[in-house]
Amino acid sequence: MSSNTAAKRHSSRTAGMSTGARRSIALLAGLLGLAAIISGGQLLVAGIAHYQAQAFLKHWEQNPNQPSEQAGTVAENAIQRAIHAYPGSNGQYLETLGYIEQWRAFGADLNDPNAQQQRHAAVQALRESTRARQTWPDAWAALAYAKLTVLEFDDEFTRALQQAQHFGPWRIGINRRIAEIGLIAFAELNAEQRTITAESMQRTAQYSAKEHQQLLTLAKQTNNLNALQTALQPR
Repeated sequence: MSSNTAAKRHSSRTAGMSTGARRSIALLAGLLGLAAIISGGQLLVAGIAHYQAQAFLKHWEQNPNQPSEQAGTVAENAIQRAIHAYPGSNGQYLETLGYIEQWRAFGADLNDPNAQQQRHAAVQALRESTRARQTWPDAWAALAYAKLTVLEFDDEFTRALQQAQHFGPWRIGINRRIAEIGLIAFAELNAEQRTITAESMQRTAQYSAKEHQQLLTLAKQTNNLNALQTALQPR
């Protein structure tokens, strides 16, 4: 087909289109293009803000002390910018918010009102994170640990343990966290919760001699050596 013939066919298809219709199509195309530009800009802003928030987390993990009030505020503001700029619910950003709130309460007394507020804020952020990423084991494990920090050993706590173990059955980071929860809160756990945490204790201890030793150290610190030994018995 010649270019002249193609042009004639295109002309025949558009000849009957009114000027108003053409303008509407052009306007729609322009709006769609503008929306794409805005969305791309929002993603960029969100990504940069999240990177800033994670930089604080990395620093706190390397220097495990309660961050200053100013540092905590700056980190929280950064992740909140990321959350609000992102066009939708971002589970990763919400998980980061939960970690920041936990760090802000790091080392504080359980009865400290400011720390209580931050710990409950962490629970809410991690709860929303699991809703956004329902198959992400890290968020479920983090939610279970956050529930521990506010002494809420309810059905949500049990489900968080179950989901973390279900979606990350052989991931050492997940099993280590569940095992730690089990040893720290052993006296408060019901039979079902103890069974879940005991299984992760087994998997953690079997992973390596180093992990086994770390569990023993924590069990001694929490006066739950018997619980660990029982969990590690062959079945």
